[in-house]
Amino acid sequence: MVSEDFYAEEMRELDRRGIRTVLDSEGEPLRLGIESEPFIVSPNQVEAEALVDQEFTDPEDFVIALDDIAEQGARNVLISYETGCYALLREERRVRRFRADCERIEAISAVGAGDVLLAAFIAARAAGRGAEESLRAAVSAGAASTLEVGAGRFEPREAGRLAAHTLVEELEPVTAE
Repeated sequence: MVSEDFYAEEMRELDRRGIRTVLDSEGEPLRLGIESEPFIVSPNQVEAEALVDQEFTDPEDFVIALDDIAEQGARNVLISYETGCYALLREERRVRRFRADCERIEAISAVGAGDVLLAAFIAARAAGRGAEESLRAAVSAGAASTLEVGAGRFEPREAGRLAAHTLVEELEPVTAE
């Protein structure tokens, strides 16, 4: 068994070497890991609610959580939920916030869908795709994976079909009133 600060310590070491890190964990390892400023952190809705100590009841709660998690140390944030994700992405000295949402489908198994979403996002960004296109690819791949039995599996053609029904919108930050 490793200590709860294992990810945090390893990410700090990788950062010192100029290696970008991605954190997908839960509980205290997630909380401690975010403090080490990972390049991307990817909690699901329940994990994000625990991080910010608030239940999400409307879209504004997700946007506020994106900013809160970024303030805790994450450079980029993807919060996945049942039909999509919210994202805070830093690009060219700008902070942009997005919501990407796929049509609701009858899922067979959601196990591993968040992992597929994250992997598809990273692959799209590594291929040079822009934020919107990367989020569309990520959400549609994650949704397609819910139509398969077995974590991490999805049919690329199904992801392509779902991409046509995935809405990506840029959001404004929530301002305090």
